[in-house]
Amino acid sequence: VEDATVAAGRDLFLRTACINCHRVTGTVANGTYAPDLTHLMSRATLASGAIDNTPANLRQWIKSPDSIKPGCDMPAMHLTTDELDLIVAYLLSLK
Repeated sequence: VEDATVAAGRDLFLRTACINCHRVTGTVANGTYAPDLTHLMSRATLASGAIDNTPANLRQWIKSPDSIKPGCDMPAMHLTTDELDLIVAYLLSLK
């Protein structure tokens, strides 16, 4: 049984511009510009090795990518706190 928060996060992720750049196998997210997120949580680092892959770092990376890796191509998505919580919950489920 899928967690309701994860399901809501997946639904939100699949409705955002994230899918234009990122791929998640088995979903409509089939972008090729940015990293494939299918097994995101199996990675040790985020942002091309700039930070450890922890829930707190993942949240900060999504909230403000430029604060972690100045000049990176990933834009800040300007998500609300609730939207950020949902997206992070979904991404944390990608093992």
